[in-house]
Amino acid sequence: MIDNNLNDFSYISVVIQGPVNSYQERKQEEGVTKKCIESIRRYLPGSKVILSTWEGQNCEGLEPDILLLNKDPGGNIVAYDEDGNSKKLNFNRQIVSTLEGLKIVKTPYVVKIRSDNFLTDNKFVFEQKKYSHRNSNDSVFDERIVINTSYFRLYADGQEVIMHPSDFFHYGRTVDVIKIWDIPLFDDLVYDLDKKGLYQDNWSPYKSLHAEQVYCERWLSQLDGNAPKLTDRYDNSYKNKKYWLRFIASNFIILEPEQIGLGLVKRFKKKIKRPNEFSYFDWLMLYKKYCDVNIKVPYAKFLLFVGIHRWIKIKIKRVI
Repeated sequence: MIDNNLNDFSYISVVIQGPVNSYQERKQEEGVTKKCIESIRRYLPGSKVILSTWEGQNCEGLEPDILLLNKDPGGNIVAYDEDGNSKKLNFNRQIVSTLEGLKIVKTPYVVKIRSDNFLTDNKFVFEQKKYSHRNSNDSVFDERIVINTSYFRLYADGQEVIMHPSDFFHYGRTVDVIKIWDIPLFDDLVYDLDKKGLYQDNWSPYKSLHAEQVYCERWLSQLDGNAPKLTDRYDNSYKNKKYWLRFIASNFIILEPEQIGLGLVKRFKKKIKRPNEFSYFDWLMLYKKYCDVNIKVPYAKFLLFVGIHRWIKIKIKRVI
């Protein structure tokens, strides 16, 4: 749905970040970046489109307003297996492609979107203005940031997890989105000869953090010196959990892809809502608890949409 009375989005820039082509660690759906650019032209007419990728990517046929070909930082070493083989993740690739795009944004609002996602609507622009109540003691952003539920985990392996926000889509004030991505690059993990023959990472012998938790811990600690420091993936002490839930109640709006107008490629689509992810209703209940006690929460819809399914799946995971 495009609002024909509000068809000038020149106050918004869109940073499309990530690879344009497939590479060994990440396969791309053919033509999805072109589809992303075209969807922005349709649903956010007048906005500035910035494609921030890296050197060596084939961008022929793509027509962003600005094309950034960053030097590829490559994957960074995060672990070693028992045989000493390194494991790499793309922490620095995502930071570079996102931050370099954000640095040249001149508009007050910005969308950060992956190069393998696309828009199906512009509803997120109007949703961002709907939830005006905030707890001043918990607020670190000038305004709320709209964020997607996909891979915004509430559970992992049947256990509650915190500080696992999705990195698919961010929309808000440019100064606020920059606060999330203006973080130092990650150094390679150095192999410890004294631990030869053992699995090595920064959290051994405990379960390592998910990538989203690693990012979140870093940017959140820059914004608040009292933010939790996670000891492992399942570190969800009462104090840490309460901090995180209060934080997202006042700083985010967590929406389903359909509420945002966010299109996902096939590998991210699910016929049934993932029960381990935050839902919009989960966030709305937190908003009611910490920000606006008068807002109505459709509890029956929550139970039908995710609540019952989640309870069953979590019970099974814990038994297994």
